[in-house]
Amino acid sequence: MKIVLILFFTILQFISLDAQIPHETRAVWISTNYKLDWPPQTFDEKTQKEALLKIFDNIEKKNLNTIYLQVRSNGTVLFKSSYDPFSPYITGKVDEMGSYDPLKFAVEEAHKRGLEIHVWLNTMRTFNSSDISILENPKHVCSSHSYWVYKKKEENGSISFWLNPGLPEVRQYLVDLIDELVRNYDIDGVQLDFIRYPKEPIDDLDVYALYGNGENIDNWRRKNITTFINTLSSTIKSTKPFIKLGVTPIGIYENLATARGLEGRNDVFQDSREWLENGAIDYIVPQVYWNIKDNPRYEDLVHDWVNSSYGKNVIIGIAAYKKSVAKEINEEIEIARMNNSSGVAFFRYSNIIDINFDKFHEKSLPAKMPWIISTEKLPQVTTLLSSDLFGHDISLQWYLDKGNEQDIKYFALCEINDLKKDPATKLLKVLPSSVTSVDMKISNPEKVDYHYTVKVLDRLWNESKGGTIVSYRIPEFEELNANIAMFGKPLLTKVDGKYLIVVSANQSEQLKIKGGNKNEQSQLIASQKIYPGLNIVKVNSDIRDYSVVDLEFVNSKKVVQLKK
Repeated sequence: MKIVLILFFTILQFISLDAQIPHETRAVWISTNYKLDWPPQTFDEKTQKEALLKIFDNIEKKNLNTIYLQVRSNGTVLFKSSYDPFSPYITGKVDEMGSYDPLKFAVEEAHKRGLEIHVWLNTMRTFNSSDISILENPKHVCSSHSYWVYKKKEENGSISFWLNPGLPEVRQYLVDLIDELVRNYDIDGVQLDFIRYPKEPIDDLDVYALYGNGENIDNWRRKNITTFINTLSSTIKSTKPFIKLGVTPIGIYENLATARGLEGRNDVFQDSREWLENGAIDYIVPQVYWNIKDNPRYEDLVHDWVNSSYGKNVIIGIAAYKKSVAKEINEEIEIARMNNSSGVAFFRYSNIIDINFDKFHEKSLPAKMPWIISTEKLPQVTTLLSSDLFGHDISLQWYLDKGNEQDIKYFALCEINDLKKDPATKLLKVLPSSVTSVDMKISNPEKVDYHYTVKVLDRLWNESKGGTIVSYRIPEFEELNANIAMFGKPLLTKVDGKYLIVVSANQSEQLKIKGGNKNEQSQLIASQKIYPGLNIVKVNSDIRDYSVVDLEFVNSKKVVQLKK
């Protein structure tokens, strides 16, 4: 299988990685409850599929790498289940799937784009809607097992229904539901939401009388949730050892001086840190849904969660739906990085459609989880290149050396900046293992030489060592390359009516190009990040309008006058 890439090298970003691809989970929740993000307000299959593909394409374009797709809400599901009725959001009818399986479709399309996909399930809260047809469906748990459920009056006056985890049969029902899901779909992970009790008062004293054995009722409630988590973890990991189990808890575990509010552990009996400590879960996405300056204070909560990770992944949930957070979202990403989190997740997709993530210029793979069973040795890749010498069309093909080929999930297409001075790799594209060739077109080249390699990835994002490296030189720049190598100074040229400056650099730094005339203040006419080796800088202005053109190397504090 072959795909086509068009590479627009207008701004080149490279990161020093010790020859490794960077890992940072960049996730987004796609909410299906009330059709908030998907599906659209139609029951047309073609329109539904196109809408989901548009979402996935945009997620990939934004350089995110992980999807949390909601597949259970209001006690209905978006997958084939022996336990819960199918959601009415696809066909308009409860427990009628229609002509396609939305989760199967979503998983296949996510993996085609190199995106990790986790199923996101509302767990204990099982109904919070005005659609009585859902509640009255005979397969809905509130109808089939009404004694498993208690009602809760919410602050807005509505009534919600909650499963009672104090009942052993409730815990087993949820384990069986999720294990069947894991067995039947090629998902990467399971994420549990509403894995807690509601705020008190809670109508569970009758069950406590049966099973509490005189234990403190708060501890008993915490133990019920923890028992379910432990059982679920051992069950699904027996089914598929590579599956990732995560939770998204209340953003405050216990109150801090600068972060006070609803407490996960004490108010809703959600002892998520015990689940981290005992190894039942692989990752946690606390809902740190506040801005930087107010109480609860975002940075202090990030620090608190990361410092209590017990070696597991802590991915910071960010409230993109809040205006006060959206305007500082790049700062919140940076704070999460500075505190050594495993990444960030945004709630929810519709709130990030128009956000420009300044911190995600380059692609990244999801955070590793080295405690999960992984491939012992991945095969390396031999890469071949052919090219159209005038159109900048490149064809890459690759094949595998000997190794554990059955463990291959993806290929990583990477670019190397400079073979001698800066051998770091930049991830260009994650490709499914069925793809063994790619056609690329380099538009607007900004350097003379391009170097590529392909790596093997397993489904846990472990990568092979670098395979063979193939190189491509922009033909019309070969003479410039020879000239600059001879004279060692920046050169000005004109190609296809555009002015280009070819400049050599020994380090990565910012280059500013300023033009001026006698008795006039110089003007900034171009600014670009340059890298070790030769760089091509495009100048939009007519450089002949200036009597003097200076090249200012910002980091090395050097100024060179361009000879026209």
